Amino acid sequence: MQRFAIALLILALFGGAIIVLTFIVVPDVNRDAIIQLVGGVNTLAGLVVGFYFGKSAGDDKPQPVQIEQPANMPVPVEEQR
Repeated sequence: MQRFAIALLILALFGGAIIVLTFIVVPDVNRDAIIQLVGGVNTLAGLVVGFYFGKSAGDDKPQPVQIEQPANMPVPVEEQR
């Protein structure tokens, strides 16, 4: 539940940043700092999307190992000479 809440917060920050930057002119003095902040939030949003929709989503979980030969019936092995 905590991961989901943090993911929603990151996506909300990214969406809010895009909306704010659409309607507000950034002064030239602060332009580089704002670009770095939005770029960092963009990276985090990409990680969130990758986690929830990528391979970590649960579709490709490893299958449990199947034991072919039970322990009470060992496989015969000939000694090499």
